[in-house]
Amino acid sequence: MSAYRTAIETNYRMIKGESIAENEREAIVGELLGAAEAGPAMPTGSRAMYPVFFIPPEGVKLQSLMAQIPKTRILAGNMYELEILRVLCLLAPEDPRVVFMRDATLERLRSTCFGWEDDGVGECFDASLVVLRFLCAAAPGDREWIKSRIENYNRHVGERKRPWFSLWYFWLCLSEMPLELALPEIEGHREELEKKLRRSYVMNSEQDRALHPMLICMLRNLMSRLPEYAWLKGRQVVIGPGDGRARLDMEERPAA
Repeated sequence: MSAYRTAIETNYRMIKGESIAENEREAIVGELLGAAEAGPAMPTGSRAMYPVFFIPPEGVKLQSLMAQIPKTRILAGNMYELEILRVLCLLAPEDPRVVFMRDATLERLRSTCFGWEDDGVGECFDASLVVLRFLCAAAPGDREWIKSRIENYNRHVGERKRPWFSLWYFWLCLSEMPLELALPEIEGHREELEKKLRRSYVMNSEQDRALHPMLICMLRNLMSRLPEYAWLKGRQVVIGPGDGRARLDMEERPAA
């Protein structure tokens, strides 16, 4: 579990815009590579639905970046592998071991319903979002594949009432994907995003204190992609002295 925890914490730091020193990068990459499976190097079978290189330990409940707890092996396993491998793709993109695992995993995902096909069933819908975010780091040039996962989300999101983290995970993807693909989607969610950006968030529990500043920074990263919100870049989360709630510093400042 330590490798996955490291991947999640590294995600939080990167979303917040924290600097990761070179020696820290090397330590993170070393830990994650050290957790890779030493067994079969390639997926087998016509549909390789489960991870090959990073496999979650038995009997341990995982939590996503959004504190979602998967109910199925498909979501839990793919979330575990793709989140770890995504960090490796960002921190060590030229490492031969990372390149090999990335390419093999992309090939595996092409054989899955949630990674390649029209699929909004159960937690395959959520797994498709995990694939979308992974693609934005591992294969940002494959615009058609990324578009297919965006379309899968839009096609199925309204089929039933879904928990909050599906929408927020999609917004996280929009903050990281190629700009020309993100902009039309951001415009479609703009009114709701502006409301979320300007509100404050409770900090009552340990989970609140870990999750809410990250979500606020994700909204900042997302909205600052729009020219009229470019001034948000670099703005930090502040805690209200009176209410203890977290919010983004959006105080207007005179031009220098």
